[in-house]
Parts: sequence; structure tokens; C-alpha cells
Amino acid sequence: MAFRFSRRIKILPGVRINVGKRGASLSIGPRGASVTMGRNGIHGNVGLPGTGISYRARLDAASPAPRKEAPTLPPRLTAMVEQDRIVFADQDGTPLAPSLHAAARRSMKDELRTFLEQESEDRNVELVALEQLHHDIPDTVAKTVPRHGKPERDGYPDQQQYMAALMAWRAKAANEGPDPESVEQALLEWLGALEWPRETDIAVSLRGRRLLLDVDLPEIEDMPARRWAPNHTQLVLSEKPLSQKDVAATYLAHVCAIVCRLIGHGLAASDAIEAVGVSGYTQRTSTTGRLDDDYVIVADVTRSAWSTIDVARMTSIDPENLLRRLGARFEANARGILKTQKPLT
Repeated sequence: MAFRFSRRIKILPGVRINVGKRGASLSIGPRGASVTMGRNGIHGNVGLPGTGISYRARLDAASPAPRKEAPTLPPRLTAMVEQDRIVFADQDGTPLAPSLHAAARRSMKDELRTFLEQESEDRNVELVALEQLHHDIPDTVAKTVPRHGKPERDGYPDQQQYMAALMAWRAKAANEGPDPESVEQALLEWLGALEWPRETDIAVSLRGRRLLLDVDLPEIEDMPARRWAPNHTQLVLSEKPLSQKDVAATYLAHVCAIVCRLIGHGLAASDAIEAVGVSGYTQRTSTTGRLDDDYVIVADVTRSAWSTIDVARMTSIDPENLLRRLGARFEANARGILKTQKPLT
């Protein structure tokens, strides 16, 4: 059993010194309502004599600090990309406090995912455009004006002479066919009005109703070597290098898109053209160290074969598969490098 020892020393009426094993304390006030000051602080003591009921409370305890209100998100949040990283701001453009970033991410979770995806697409727009050149092929065909103007009724004294001149004009146009120079010039202007993301030189030759195009393709070294990708965990955009095979695949897709575009626009530029032949070459260093023109893709497509394609849905058609279906010749080795082909003549 533990014993508690204490000694009370009365020094003044209502004032006592309490001495115990844990030290001395000073009590002020009559029994039942006193204040004790000691090593454990200042306490108030209230009791009812003879009842055993008492209450003790510390009087010098520090008052609790005022509770700080948790910071709240502003009514309007803005997310933007700075140095490839998402940052937040309020409606006035003031940067958001770091303590609110987690709450901002939670409140804009779906929007941030969409935003990062769109931002990466915008940065990859040039890379994507290389593979989508064929998307602008028209589904209409331009009429070719014969080399000699159509007779006008006002130039003849009567209907009989006008009809005779008209029939002669039609027979001559059918026999002579279109004027090669005018068709070639019209086609060059047509193709020149298109946008080409990489330098692409085209030589045009009309053989009767067959159009031959000799195309100096872009080089594989001109292809982008990196692609942007979103990191949804860290809310950043990362630029990732493409492997050699990825670059080669991009180049093949670009070359096929070029050839499809030339065939489609060639047939659409004039109803006088019944077939389009494309021979595409690239400049490569040979084993002798010389820079040679290597033909790497050849396609020869008739209007009849092209008419089986739903040109209105060209955006959903893969140009490589389309050219293989049309009998084009191109082949890549294990590294994705295009092999040499024999050009059209």
C-alpha cells in the first residue's frame, strides 16, 4: 500500500504552505474555496465541507489557439501549361497556393486528363499531318475544256449550220483528245495549291489519257524523331524519342499518304485523265558513297479501279492498305527501310 505524506504550515489566516514528497505548494483561501500554487501550476479548489464533493481546475492553462479556417478553392479555377507542366491559377490569374493543388487536381480530374490529351495532340499535329495528307482528296471530277472553243449559236446564220459546226467540234475533240500542255499546266496549278508539310518535287507527264508523276519524296531524315505524351500522374507533358523502327514506320505512312493524295487529286483534276502512275524516289547514299535516286514506291491506278473506293470516307482509310489493294509496289526490310523498286516508264 502506498502512503501519501504531506505537511501543512499555516503562515497567515487563509494562507497555508503544503509540504509533501513532490515539493511544496501554497494554498490561499478558506477551506472549500482555495487557490493552490505549485510546481504543477495554479489550481482552483472548490468543495462542500462534510459532503466529500469537490472540484479542482487548473487556472493558468494557456487558452487554446484560435482555430484556423481551412483554405478553400476559389470560385473559378484555371489550368495552364508552363514549361510542359500544369499550373493552377484563380479567376484573376494569381497562382494557386501549393496547399490547394491536391484539391484542385481532385476537382478537375476529368478536365485535366482531357486537357493534357488535347495539348499533346496539338504538339504532335505536324507528326500526325504527315500521315493524313490523303484526307483532302475530293470526291468530284473537274471538267476539261477542249483545246478549241465550243461553237456559239450567234456565230452562224441558221440552226442547220450551227448544228453542223457543233457536231464537227465534238468529233474533233473526241479524236484529238485533251491538250496535253493545258492539262499538265492545270494539274501543276492544282497540286501547287495544296499544302505539303515536307519538300515534295513532282514532275508531270501526260501520255494520252495516262498521267505519269515522277516524285522526289522527302527523306527519312526529315521525319520527326520525337513524340509528345501526357503524364497524368505528374500532370506534365513529356517528349519521348522515337525508335528507328518508329521513324521508319512514320516515313512509310507519309510516303503512302503522298502517293494516295497524288492519285486522288490527279484523277479529280481532269476528266480527261483515265489513269495515274506514280513513281516515288528518295536520295540515299549507296555502298560506293555516292548519293543515288532510289525508287521505293510505284503505283499505277486506273479511274475504274479508283471508282471502287468511297472517297467521301477517305479519313477512315489507311493509305498503306489501300495502295496494297490497288497493286502498288513497295516493300520494307526488317529495319523498316524501303527497298528499291523499278519505276514506271
